Amino acid sequence: MNKNEINERIGNRDNAFYWQTDRLISVEEAAEIWSDRHTVITNEYLTDSIKKNFPNIELDYIKPFDENAQTSLGNVNSIRIGVLENGEEVIIRCHPKGIKNDYFYAESLASSKALENGLPAYKTLGIHELENEEDISYQIIEKLSGDTVQFYLKNHEEKEERLVYQMGVTMANLHKIKVDGFGPFKNDEAKNGKLVGRYSNLSDAVNAGLEENLERLIKNGVLTKEVTEKMRNLFSNNALLDVTDAVLVHNDFADWNLLTDGNTITGIIDWDECVGGYSIEEIACWSTFFDPERLNKFLEGYFSIANKPDNFEEIFELLRLRYTISKMALRTKRYNYEKTEFLKGMIEKGKKHLEASIKYFNL
Repeated sequence: MNKNEINERIGNRDNAFYWQTDRLISVEEAAEIWSDRHTVITNEYLTDSIKKNFPNIELDYIKPFDENAQTSLGNVNSIRIGVLENGEEVIIRCHPKGIKNDYFYAESLASSKALENGLPAYKTLGIHELENEEDISYQIIEKLSGDTVQFYLKNHEEKEERLVYQMGVTMANLHKIKVDGFGPFKNDEAKNGKLVGRYSNLSDAVNAGLEENLERLIKNGVLTKEVTEKMRNLFSNNALLDVTDAVLVHNDFADWNLLTDGNTITGIIDWDECVGGYSIEEIACWSTFFDPERLNKFLEGYFSIANKPDNFEEIFELLRLRYTISKMALRTKRYNYEKTEFLKGMIEKGKKHLEASIKYFNL
C-alpha cells in the first residue's frame, strides 16, 4: 500500500457529503488502513512523541490499550488514555499509522466554538501532524466526565426518555452557533480560527457525493436503477434545499459520541464529521441511527429550545433520505471487510428507513 499516494486522496473532502462514506479510497484500502489501526500504534512511540513535541503537557505515561473500553468503539481513530504528572487524564486520538489527518484543526475549532457557547465540549491541548509513513497524526484533548450514553443506558434503561430529551435540548443549543458556508470545513481556514464550509448553499452540500452513493447501492443490490433515478430528480434543484444560512452541525450526534451523568449531557466528543449545515439536517442524521419511536421524545427536547419550521416534516424526510443513502453506502462498503452482527443489524435498519422514504415520496 502506497501511503503517500493514499494521503493525497483520503483527506480530500471537496465532494463529500459525509466523509466516512465519501473518502476517496477503495474497500481494500479501507480494510488495510482501519483493520489494524489499534495494534500498530504503540504506547511507547506515542509517549516519546508527546514528550518531545509537547513537553508542556507533562505526560507521565499512557494506560494499556483496552479494546473493549467505551473509548475504543469508534471507526476512525485509536483512542489512548494518557496520565499527566499531576494525576489528571487526557485523551489521545490517534489516526491510523502513516495516514494523514486533514481535519484535526477543524474538529478542534468546532469543539472550541461549542465550548465558548456553553456546551459541554472539550479543549484541545495539542495537535501533531504526520511527518512520515512511520509517524502518527494525533490530537490530545482534555478528558470530559461521564459515560457514553450508549454504555450508560445498558444498565439504566429507565433513563432513556430523559436522556433522549436532553440530547434534543443539547443539539438545539448547538445549532445556535452560526458558521460560514455548508459542508465539510476547510482545515487550513480552521488553523486560522475560521469555520468555513466548502459550499455556499445547502443544495450543493446535499448533492455532493450523491451520484457515487447511489451507484454503490445499485451495485450492492440495495436499490434499483429506476428508484435511484427518481431519487436523483428529487434532490436536483429542490426548493426545500434553498437554504443559505449555515449553523454548526456535529454530524455524528449519537449515543456513542455523547457523555452523560445520568441526568444531562456532560460531553460532546468525536467531531470528525462536523460540517456547516442546516439544523434539520442534523436531526435527520440522528434519526438514521435509531428506531422511529425514539424520535418523538428527541423532538420534544429540541423544540423546547428551537422554533419548529412550518415545512419541518417535508424537509426532514428529504434530508433523512439523503443521510440514509449515505449511511447505507458506508455500511455496505464496510461490511465487505467487517462482517459483524452490529453492522448487519445497521444495514437492516437502513433498509427499513429506505422503504419508509420510498413510500413517503412515492418513488
